[in-house]
Amino acid sequence: MKDRNRTLLRYILPSAGGLCVTYLYNIVDGIFVGQGVGHPALAAVNITVPFITTLVALSSLFAMGGSTVIAIRLGRGDQKGANDAFLTAFCMTLVLSAVLLAVGTLLPEQIALLCGSSPEILPLARDYLFYYTLFSIPFLMSNCLSVFVRNDGAPGLAFFGMCAGAVANIFLDWLFIFPMQMGIIGAAVASGLGQILSFLILISHFLRKKGQLRIRRFRLSPGLAAKICKRGVPECISQLNTPVTAFCYNWTAGSLLGDMGIATFSVLSFIYSLANAVLSGISQGLQPLWGQSFGRKDDRTLKDLFHTGLKISIFCSAVICVLLIVFRVPVVTLFNGDPELVKMASEALPVFSLSFLFMAVNLIFTAYFYSTKQTLKSDVIALSRGIVLKSLAIFLIPTLLGSGFLWYPPVVAEILTLLLCLLLRKLP
Repeated sequence: MKDRNRTLLRYILPSAGGLCVTYLYNIVDGIFVGQGVGHPALAAVNITVPFITTLVALSSLFAMGGSTVIAIRLGRGDQKGANDAFLTAFCMTLVLSAVLLAVGTLLPEQIALLCGSSPEILPLARDYLFYYTLFSIPFLMSNCLSVFVRNDGAPGLAFFGMCAGAVANIFLDWLFIFPMQMGIIGAAVASGLGQILSFLILISHFLRKKGQLRIRRFRLSPGLAAKICKRGVPECISQLNTPVTAFCYNWTAGSLLGDMGIATFSVLSFIYSLANAVLSGISQGLQPLWGQSFGRKDDRTLKDLFHTGLKISIFCSAVICVLLIVFRVPVVTLFNGDPELVKMASEALPVFSLSFLFMAVNLIFTAYFYSTKQTLKSDVIALSRGIVLKSLAIFLIPTLLGSGFLWYPPVVAEILTLLLCLLLRKLP
């Protein structure tokens, strides 16, 4: 039992920490921009959240799909098949990052407008998007490699690589925004340089040939690529929950409350992203263990790991929720001290954070199903939670009940998704 608990912590902590660091780049930018430039710039950074977090979600299609295939094949003792899956997912992520680099740098203004930017904050949002997406390749590749390094038996290095980039980002944010007065552009460049450092640390694992996975010549298999995409769809859709929420709220809050509503949601969005990272990190950390147990057909261990993961996720979500309710004013002030913004966001935070309790369970079910080849169930949960229920709730509830109910939709959507999870679990 002690060995199993140590193994759980060895995978869960770096996974949750690494995913937190991924979202921390945007959050740290928000904190420094909010304090050093002002709440219009804070709103501009938030306007970019749907696009940037969509990049993370799309990269998870290949990273988590590839890692699921890798874990199952390693559980069966098929090392060559696992390595082919790694290289296939690696190449697909590289191609995706190049495409997004082109889109983000050529169409930053159009993307900002699509995400709900007002004319007042459009120049800021456009500049941030352009310079942020200049670093799309190290950004997506570092996210991808952190998953594969963790699956290759080095979760500590995966965590260290992501943390090193985050620390560099924090220092460079301060340097570029305050002493050098580079404004919102400085925040974007700081994030990009931090991602480059993370990428260099993570790629060293494979260049030094420390694990079972190797970078070598291989033959691309369309069938394997399709299998990776199939296994990765649930996690990709689940991660799309963050940009879908941000996109819908940017439009809804903006139409009901103006730019101050967008600035208020920007604070809630950053907090939501971090909570989602912690809880998604727990489920992603369990994925290699679930996959290997499934590959060995060890049903008893699989069941124990599921229940243990559920307890850990619920406990963490409760701690996050309590802390946010108790310290809501200091948390909001961390981003910006504008009295109207602090009042509005701190009043919304207790209701908004209740959704984390139900989200914790939903993410565990999603990851468990796709890790054990119950992909259809996982797809249904992820699609319902992340896109259908969440967007409908955000657009309909405030419209029907008024702006006083603006922050209730995430709770309603997560509760409905939990009921769906419990129903699907009973099905064969």
